[in-house]
Amino acid sequence: MASSAASRSPDLGALLASALILLLAALAWWWQVEQSAAMAAMGDMQMPPTDWLSCQGALTLLMWVVMMQAMMLPAALPVFLLYRRCLHGDPQQRAKLCLFCTAYVLLWSLFALLMAGLQALGEQLGWLDPMALRLPPALGSLVLLQAGLFQWSQAKATCMEHCQSPLGFLQHHVRPGLAGGWRLGIHHGLYCLGCCWALMLLLLVVGAMSLWGMAALALLVLAEKCLPLGRRWRFVSGALLVLGSAWQATLVLT
Repeated sequence: MASSAASRSPDLGALLASALILLLAALAWWWQVEQSAAMAAMGDMQMPPTDWLSCQGALTLLMWVVMMQAMMLPAALPVFLLYRRCLHGDPQQRAKLCLFCTAYVLLWSLFALLMAGLQALGEQLGWLDPMALRLPPALGSLVLLQAGLFQWSQAKATCMEHCQSPLGFLQHHVRPGLAGGWRLGIHHGLYCLGCCWALMLLLLVVGAMSLWGMAALALLVLAEKCLPLGRRWRFVSGALLVLGSAWQATLVLT
């Protein structure tokens, strides 16, 4: 009876870990809201390209890093909690969990650096508005097209399979020692990047400073990683993105 009651009692450690990760994500979202509000307060004011060698450049890079964490940390929570359960009784549990999270955050921070690089290139070529961070319809159409085609690819299917099966992922990739926790975070981050990189590029289509666009993409990523969405979902979502590409192309021709 005592053991049965203990099994039904809440796992305070899991609750605290979940609360911490969700708090970090909430803080990241709050920061994004503040940045978007500051941009909106500037109205239709024209901005020059970002000065990447100044505080403005550092803040813009930080914006991308925070944006990626706000969108991706909640989606990593199921794997984190399952890994924590697998480490029950391990004296290195906390260190391994910290290494797992650090590796995951690092990979998405590197992707944020790539997005900042795309912003810098787009601004210099005149393709990207420094205010809204939105591509013109012609380039937006191409990004939508590649995202739609990637939804139909085998690479997307493979990465989704790993992301949607945390237990299977852990069975294949858990290794002993602290290095095992680090490698696990890297492996999960790479599969997560492989699954979501094309969707993240859509931020440049909806406008990276659009909270609605950012929230919609975050919910889409969360659904793909946590719900049993299979081949039919990839076909439908890919078709919708290709249709969106065609619609964007019509804006160029009219």
